[in-house]
Amino acid sequence: MAQQKDTKRGTWMFYGSCKDITGKTQRYCRRGFKTKKEAKEAEFAFRLEMTTARPSITLNEMFQLYCKNAENMSVKGSTLYTHEHTYRNHIQDDLGSLKLTALTTPVLNQWRNRLLQKKKPNGQLYAAPTLNGILDTLSVILSYSVRLGYLEVNPCRSLPIVKDKRNLKDQSLLFWEQETFTHFISCVDDQYWRDVFMFMFGTGVRKSEMFALQWSDVDLGRGRVHISKTLTIKTESAPWEITPPKSKNSNRYIDLQDTLLDCLRRRYSEQQKKDGFSSSWFVFGHIKPLLAPRLAVALKRYIQVAGVPPISPHGFRHSHATLLIRAGVDDQLIAERLGHSVSELRKTYAHIYSESRREMLDKLNKIL
Repeated sequence: MAQQKDTKRGTWMFYGSCKDITGKTQRYCRRGFKTKKEAKEAEFAFRLEMTTARPSITLNEMFQLYCKNAENMSVKGSTLYTHEHTYRNHIQDDLGSLKLTALTTPVLNQWRNRLLQKKKPNGQLYAAPTLNGILDTLSVILSYSVRLGYLEVNPCRSLPIVKDKRNLKDQSLLFWEQETFTHFISCVDDQYWRDVFMFMFGTGVRKSEMFALQWSDVDLGRGRVHISKTLTIKTESAPWEITPPKSKNSNRYIDLQDTLLDCLRRRYSEQQKKDGFSSSWFVFGHIKPLLAPRLAVALKRYIQVAGVPPISPHGFRHSHATLLIRAGVDDQLIAERLGHSVSELRKTYAHIYSESRREMLDKLNKIL
């Protein structure tokens, strides 16, 4: 703190530096006070405001700060890639130039309403998962703003999630019954793809977990695979990247039933005969892994051949979970196999549990 006589103007001034609420050092200088006492009192009030008032920067500036510090916060590269892509395409033009303090809940609610009417290049409206992904990216940035002291609360927290009735699909088509899969696999005439689809249906692994699976993760003696990583194509530095598992629960061992164990033993025997083979080779690939676009094309082709209701690759996971729940397997065992917590399992498959309760009631009615 310092006060000094301004000889040119005949008034008093104060100057110095202090740290603002974010810990950044700010220099200051104010002039035009009649007496030293006035300058001293004004400086005290100024420093108090500077160390308590929240600084104001734009959303663009905050997003740049978030990206710069993402690695220090242990944000996965694929997650940062998604946030950057979403921000550039859906948030930046509408909100990027606004000050953080201007992003109130009413302002964001109006923007959300406009987002609901936003159309893709093909003229179709965006689906609810996409819209919620956009809101989630914005919420992450604003939560980081709160953490740094630029905002007191995250205004996104008051916005409702999007429940889009415009694009509702038949929930029954999100998974296949055993009979449907049996017919589907009988129509797959390529042994490689039979192995892929059998493994997905028989283990319930996420596709990114299957892509990352290497022979070093397979224990043919004990009959199990170790799921300890995932593979993503959401990277700008390479065609694909191996990343840590989705969560702590995702790092797990999966016991294999006999049919899958026989399948992997046969594949291992075939792979060993190839030049340069090592345990670092991918189970459903070679030196390079199987990637999502190729899987999607193959799945679509064989669905058309079999004439079965379409599902996504993730539908095999839902099918596996449904099979186990209806078979009466203990929830804890199912959750461990899928890499879920029990609460996540029951929340994700609530509709299946509802069906099981109805079936239980029907049995009780017959018994009693």
